[in-house]
Amino acid sequence: MAIAIIGGGLSGTLTAIQLLLTAQNETTIYLIEQDRYKMNRGVAYASQLPFQPLNVPAAVMSLSPDKPDDFYTWLTANQQHYKNYLQNTVSPTDFIPRFIFGDYLKDRLLQAEAQAPASIKFIKVYDEVVAVKKEEQAFSLYFKDTAAPLPANKVVLALGNFAPAQLPIPTSSFYHSKLYFASPWSAKVLDNMPTNADILLIGSSLTMVDLVGSLQAKNHQGNVYVVSRHGLLPQPFDVQAMPYPAVNIPEHALSSALTLFRFIRNEIKTATQLGYNWRSVLDALRDEIPVIWSAMPLPEKMKFMRHIRPYWETHRHRMPASSAELLSELQQQGKLEVIAATVLDMQQTATKTCVTIKRRKHNAPETILVDRVINCTGPVSDFEKVQLPLVQQLGHDGFLKPDALRLGLVTTADGTLVGANNLPVEGLYTLGPPRKGTLYESSALREIRLQAKELAHQLLQQNNSYEKEALLH
Repeated sequence: MAIAIIGGGLSGTLTAIQLLLTAQNETTIYLIEQDRYKMNRGVAYASQLPFQPLNVPAAVMSLSPDKPDDFYTWLTANQQHYKNYLQNTVSPTDFIPRFIFGDYLKDRLLQAEAQAPASIKFIKVYDEVVAVKKEEQAFSLYFKDTAAPLPANKVVLALGNFAPAQLPIPTSSFYHSKLYFASPWSAKVLDNMPTNADILLIGSSLTMVDLVGSLQAKNHQGNVYVVSRHGLLPQPFDVQAMPYPAVNIPEHALSSALTLFRFIRNEIKTATQLGYNWRSVLDALRDEIPVIWSAMPLPEKMKFMRHIRPYWETHRHRMPASSAELLSELQQQGKLEVIAATVLDMQQTATKTCVTIKRRKHNAPETILVDRVINCTGPVSDFEKVQLPLVQQLGHDGFLKPDALRLGLVTTADGTLVGANNLPVEGLYTLGPPRKGTLYESSALREIRLQAKELAHQLLQQNNSYEKEALLH
């Protein structure tokens, strides 16, 4: 049996690790990634920005659901290699640079490969898959630079996060300007930048936080403007927050977004009286989110997206306390301004960019002059807007179905893709961010590592309906 994993980032590498650790019968595993540097790192852990820590402490970053201390154990054993990046004594509560976690991910793959039986073949392919065609009971993968297609019995789309979408502005030609950077995940966004340059960051997510930290690491002295619709910053992480008991959500609380919001608010109030804080309650709810999301009617999901999501996201996805302190200090110094506004247009002048914005609850537009604009709005999740040839081909052939809210894709419980005809596409799977359309909570390591383990088990099952049908032909 041949299994092809398209995407060599966290999702793909974790799937490969689980397959290597559990496969027994003769199996060939292909791990496909077009960018050599991003193989086993993806976008998240390949960044070369001078400041980009993990968003959670080392203690909770294990790749294995069964070995919660694995990353911290690896880190303490290897910390001598990172003397310039770590303190003399590494703590489980430390926020470690992302590239170090990428090294850990790569190391654990090498370890799994070494432990795999001789009957298991593991092959890395460096090329871009531009099409996946179904041929009888198997698939053929077509590449950008390789003429011969690759046959596979099962295919995993481990696509991770896509680049941010462009904002709809009248002067769309601005997106070709050298002063605009469409993706924030590259060290190039800071190249050749004058120390006193004024910068606009569109979006106030964790990516923005990393960029502000990277600017300070390079002794940036200019002004930084952060524009997002609500002007909300991620809340700070609290490593001292106590674990909260499992939250039992009554069925009536799932009937509407408002009822659920009130229930959670009351639960936080009760928890606070017992010595916990809101972070403990949200963390306790995390594993229940897929169940909550699937039970909520679509109109209520739409209300959540419109009214609650911005506040949920800033409380759910938190920044290190040190980052929060840095942003607060820069705001007090007048070097950082966070603006709740909509970007109306961007135009390049002789040497600068003129950005027209409309502040929230204001009618009159205003302009900001900056030297550089960086898009930090977050990854595009609407697969109909993704410009990758593979995604467009799969959509055209009916192998993909975006969810109603365009958060990702519709899948079955085991990650099998659901096609445009509302039927599962047997043998074609996904995990991680694309499953947000079905699970909502599906983009962090905690969820992806469990999905990878369950998916590997599903992929290796010889008696599922797909295998049975294949034997009849």
